[in-house]
Amino acid sequence: MNNHDALIEQLARQAHPVKRTAPAWPRAAGLMLLALPSGLLASLLMDRGTADWSHPGALWAGLWMLVSFCLGALAIQTAFALSIAGQRMTHRCWLAALSVAWLLVGLIDATLSPDPVGQLGDGQYCYTFMLLAGAPMIVLVVAALRRTRSLHPARSLAIAGVGVAAMSQILLGFCHPVAGELVDLLMHLAAALTLVAITVLGGRRWIRISTS
Repeated sequence: MNNHDALIEQLARQAHPVKRTAPAWPRAAGLMLLALPSGLLASLLMDRGTADWSHPGALWAGLWMLVSFCLGALAIQTAFALSIAGQRMTHRCWLAALSVAWLLVGLIDATLSPDPVGQLGDGQYCYTFMLLAGAPMIVLVVAALRRTRSLHPARSLAIAGVGVAAMSQILLGFCHPVAGELVDLLMHLAAALTLVAITVLGGRRWIRISTS
């Protein structure tokens, strides 16, 4: 088209208002309000026990859930913020600190157990529970990230996967024995890594910005 004024007028008629994306923290809070109930409903497909909060180690188990909540909220918020062009990963140190705190609390909880090491095969229930509870959360977080997409899809999804794993850990805490074991903790870590991998591999195609 040689007539530039006509081209501009045509493009102006076709343009639609762009709705501004909400800040990362409200989006993260809204996602968690949806993700936790959906994970809970998915976990009902498994037999569920109840945690014995009268156990002497209940304080550490409760602290583990609290750290999981903080880690999950910060990870989801960071993933949303990172998906916006021009935003930087400003909470890297806090994410690392909360991840280390999560591991340390889990180790302390295991040392207070009557059987700190455990036996081969312990933690299989936890692994399956976290994957089952995390599955609908992965769908929700990928759908939320797809709205803005990301210049760094793998990084955004990996951090979001950490958030999904942390939220799954919260739900597991309500039906997990208060006294942990080292083998059991390793299965929690394996489940978290699996959820991160599934989130990255399953969502990368959907949130990346196409260059074609």
